[in-house]
Amino acid sequence: MSPLPVSPPHDPYDPSRTSPAGRESEYRRLHHALDRCAAGAGSVIVLHGSVGSGRSDLLYAFTDTAAERGVQVLVGTGSPLEREFPLGLARQLLQGADLAPEEAATAEALLAEGAASGTVPAPSDRPAGRLTQRVLEGLFRLVRGLAERAPVLIAVDDRQDADPQSLEFLLYLVRRTRGTGVLTVLSSRETMTPAHPLFEVELARQPHHQHIRLDLLGTELVAEVLRTRLGAAAAERHAAEAHTLTGGNPLLVHSLVGDQERAGSPGTLVVGEGYRRGLMHCLHRIDPLALHYARGVAVLGTGATPELLAELLLLAPDALPRALYLLHAAGLFRDGGFRHPTAAGDLLAAMRPLELAALHQRAGRLLRAAGATAATVDGHARVAEGHLRSSLGPAPAAGAGDPGAVLPEFGGGGVWEVPGPESAVVADAVVADAVGEDVVAEDKAVEEEAGATGGFGPVPAHALQLWSGPAPTGPAVECVPTLPGTVTDADTALRHELKRLRHHFWHGRIDEGTAALARFEAVPGQAVHTEPLRHWLAYWYPALLPNPARRTGPHDGATADRGDGMRLLAALLAGTVSPEDAVVHAELVLRAGRLGGVRTESLTAALTVLLYADRADRATHWCAPLAERAGARCGAHWNALLAALRAEAALRQGDLRSADEAGRAAFAHVRPEAWGVAVGLPLATMAAARTALGLHQDAAHFLELPTPAGLEHTPAGLHHRYALAGHRLALGRAEQALADYRACGDTMARWGVDHLPAIAPWRLGAARAQLALGRPGSAAALADQQLARLGPVGHPRIRGLALRIRAAAGGPAERTELLERAVGLLEEAGAESELAAALGELSEAHQHDGDPGRARRADRRVRRTPALAVVPVRPQAPAPVSLLPVSPVSPLPVSALPVSALPVSALPASPLPVAGRPLPVATSVPAPEGTAGGLSEAEGRVAELAARGLSNRDIARKLYITVSTVEQHLTRVYRKLGVRRRVDLARLLGPVPSGAADGTPPRPAFPRRADLVAG
Repeated sequence: MSPLPVSPPHDPYDPSRTSPAGRESEYRRLHHALDRCAAGAGSVIVLHGSVGSGRSDLLYAFTDTAAERGVQVLVGTGSPLEREFPLGLARQLLQGADLAPEEAATAEALLAEGAASGTVPAPSDRPAGRLTQRVLEGLFRLVRGLAERAPVLIAVDDRQDADPQSLEFLLYLVRRTRGTGVLTVLSSRETMTPAHPLFEVELARQPHHQHIRLDLLGTELVAEVLRTRLGAAAAERHAAEAHTLTGGNPLLVHSLVGDQERAGSPGTLVVGEGYRRGLMHCLHRIDPLALHYARGVAVLGTGATPELLAELLLLAPDALPRALYLLHAAGLFRDGGFRHPTAAGDLLAAMRPLELAALHQRAGRLLRAAGATAATVDGHARVAEGHLRSSLGPAPAAGAGDPGAVLPEFGGGGVWEVPGPESAVVADAVVADAVGEDVVAEDKAVEEEAGATGGFGPVPAHALQLWSGPAPTGPAVECVPTLPGTVTDADTALRHELKRLRHHFWHGRIDEGTAALARFEAVPGQAVHTEPLRHWLAYWYPALLPNPARRTGPHDGATADRGDGMRLLAALLAGTVSPEDAVVHAELVLRAGRLGGVRTESLTAALTVLLYADRADRATHWCAPLAERAGARCGAHWNALLAALRAEAALRQGDLRSADEAGRAAFAHVRPEAWGVAVGLPLATMAAARTALGLHQDAAHFLELPTPAGLEHTPAGLHHRYALAGHRLALGRAEQALADYRACGDTMARWGVDHLPAIAPWRLGAARAQLALGRPGSAAALADQQLARLGPVGHPRIRGLALRIRAAAGGPAERTELLERAVGLLEEAGAESELAAALGELSEAHQHDGDPGRARRADRRVRRTPALAVVPVRPQAPAPVSLLPVSPVSPLPVSALPVSALPVSALPASPLPVAGRPLPVATSVPAPEGTAGGLSEAEGRVAELAARGLSNRDIARKLYITVSTVEQHLTRVYRKLGVRRRVDLARLLGPVPSGAADGTPPRPAFPRRADLVAG
């Protein structure tokens, strides 16, 4: 192999002179590899980048300079049109080689033999399409012979579109060229998934493999391009805006610069035909699914949720994040949408009219189901009608502006219905699609239904008879939904009918749903298909139909239902599986969900099982990873459901801050009117959390929000009533609260779920109400009754709460022992707030028993409890608010909401016990020094600011008093409250709420202890 010529002092291959703009470092790496190749050390380099990133420009600039240096350059380009030609890429490479006549003849014979082996069936011991050892070794010897005469550069562009046989040859080659003068450079475009994953893996395993990624150009590099072609003044004026419009995509940058050159120097940045063509070029060369996603955004706009886009495009939700990533990585998208306002229109203009009409028609249906404005829905209806009329000819008289107009029948096979307010049947079908079952991983049923047409069914042949002009040949339309009335797939029709049935119940239309279910099951052979629906109804309407889980014995229920969260929940409610076994099986479902392939409905049902089995600590453990996995893969409704689960789990553990944040997130994802009958669940959680914080007016607001009819027949209604009872008890309306708790108990008994007190522990709530009414005997009886029903094991949180009530209702002699048992159980359950309260009561009990040492130890444990990060605020004045049960209203217009089993507030009766607020006891324990009224108003202001961490000097400056006065106030505060440090003061008071002395805004999640401060 002859050496390369020595470079002159002024290297003509200087990257700054010969490389594409902004690619100097990548260009330099390629030339370093070429230098090593000339020294006999071969390597393989992968150039990887998004569409328009300049891979081809860099590759061909490098091959040109390599050829000038005397390197033998073999170039080939992959193409989707030639992917089925065996060894087509290899033929391109060898056609440019400097082969002797006999070598050329050998190459032709080997290529012909390899092409034949790639098209004929292979022997049974060899995969079809594989090349023989003779062909691979012969082609390798030819390349090695070339490398013995001079260094060889093999450059392949668009490798992702190469034929498999050529890739097999390249892989065979690079394994054997590490010690030869052969440099292989493979350029590939970023796609959703590798077309040849085995090739990718094997290539990366080679020790001489290098990877060069071409990132987008930064603002400075864009400015350099403008400076080179337009001058310094234009670069300074337009660089930032040009980067915003192009995202640093080199193809778009040069296209935009071309627009400026053609426009002259107008002073403003011109977005002309060059930029628009470049953008369309990138969009139509990107991965097909990313293009499909871009079309969906063009139709719906940037505000569309992932769930809505998935429904519109009939794609699995987990395909959307990758498509969105590709669009952003190529600089084509910014913040989820196009960078220039004309881009959406240009992209849609390139679509076929029927295809575009179908997208707008489906978008109108989905938006109407999601509660969009009539103007938005009508806009999509008019666009769909316009495209249909332009492609299929004029329609008969049906007001063009009528949003409910129906376009003409096509040969009696179906109608094109433009979405309008009266199209209730179609709207219900679309919403039913959304409230049906969803899959975290790809739903194979959707894939089968979508077929090869991008997710839409074909237009019937008779519809094409109205096409003006000759009938089209080949595939009719890529992306047109199946026309109403033309669905012939029995499985698809069955799926849609079941979703319609579920939709009736979701909106509280019980009579309609029951009648429709009876009609459906009356058809011979159809009843077998409603078993999943009946398991779903077993949770949402426990008294409506017999629970199918009760047909099996306990053993059968424990084994048969462990792989399906909804069936497991139905079995738990029916009592055919014990709570302990249900926890084990629920965690198996959740563990499988982390790996994918488990329906989101099954996962939320499994989380509900954990909560109903009194294992909120395990539910909290699973909520975070599942929410993280579902955040990008699932739509707004599923994320709202998971947020509601997190709120409920946090509330049961006394983490009021997290409960409030997650509850807000649930309603941020989905408006209250879009929750259906499930709205009672997050409302109950939020109301209970606000009640525990002492924010009674806020709690009343949540409890008074309108709810759909039929709520009282669902678990949502049960928990809504339970939260109302806790709120009334906190306001001092103990008799009303007691009646509500007993009503909850009657409901649970009627539904046959009273064996699961964690759903709504009404006996504990009633016991607290009895304590508030001064009836300790009745409270003790209720607590004993609850303990007896729990059995010997399980339910640590409920058992601990019952023991606390029993201690408060009993005499001083047994209180200490009961509280010690309660502390152990609550610690096991991870219920930090209740644990802190029980420790506070235990400290007082030890003090009453004359054991100050053990009292101090319990108090120290209280201080270390995380629940002290949030303590109750000063209770809002119980303003005259209406707390009567909310009258059922007509079903609200709701968004498409997937249905899953949700937990709800199963809280101890409010006020939620926290550290420093013990339960009322039948026999009083002496209160420690520093109770309400112990601090003056001035001392209270100083104490609040000190608890916030302000220094004495800062407090003096804010209150306009001397530092000495601050010190005197703090001395008295410490003595009265029995503390020695500011840390202890902060523990007792907490950060300052509304009305702080320094004028800071209200922060109800970090309230102060009102009962410690006078006034």
